[in-house]
Amino acid sequence: MADHRSDSPETLERLAGLELRMQALEKARGPSGWLDRTVKYLPLLVLGNLLVAAPAMIVSAAIAYFAFEQADATKKMQVTAVWPRVTYASSNMDEEGEADITLTLLNKGVGPAIIRGMRVQYRGTSHLDFRSLLEACCTEDSTKLSVGIGTINGEVIRPGESMLFAVLPKVDKNADAWERFNAERFQLKIATCYCSVFDDCWVDDGGDEEPQPVAQCPTDWVQYTGFPQNGGL
Repeated sequence: MADHRSDSPETLERLAGLELRMQALEKARGPSGWLDRTVKYLPLLVLGNLLVAAPAMIVSAAIAYFAFEQADATKKMQVTAVWPRVTYASSNMDEEGEADITLTLLNKGVGPAIIRGMRVQYRGTSHLDFRSLLEACCTEDSTKLSVGIGTINGEVIRPGESMLFAVLPKVDKNADAWERFNAERFQLKIATCYCSVFDDCWVDDGGDEEPQPVAQCPTDWVQYTGFPQNGGL
């Protein structure tokens, strides 16, 4: 009877051949096996990169924020450094002590003021010029009066400077009108729109509130020019 032991030469030879084929197959799958391992650990690699990049992103965002804040602070400092503040004043005596009624704009700010608009109202009515204003309050014929008139729109008032836009001196031919105007000047409402050198603009309507910042000066005002036009409106 033939001996069929498992470790017969034929069996061993077949096993050796099978092992060689498996090794050859493993070598053929080599790149694929590397790819499989890479895919397996890819989430961990991505997470690791995020953990490394996150601090850099936070630092970059912080630097950008502080740079923006610094630029904003610098702009505010520049605006403050040239901030104008225009107010209206009226007096019945000039700097030389003469009895002149003066209407004046003053710049109490720290930067030059560019006058872009002016409205002069007397008892609710806007006037284009000084003579029509005087005829509305104080005289029948302003052409007989001696007055001083100055333009104001488009002018630049430096810090600490004042600019006259109307003067009524107390002389003989002005006597009656002067007395009336000296009382009625308190009924005037003067509104101005002025801008800084950076084109930041404000409106001061002569009230108790602070000047209001505006994107542009009002276009619906009856603009006071000082000189006679076509009468009051």
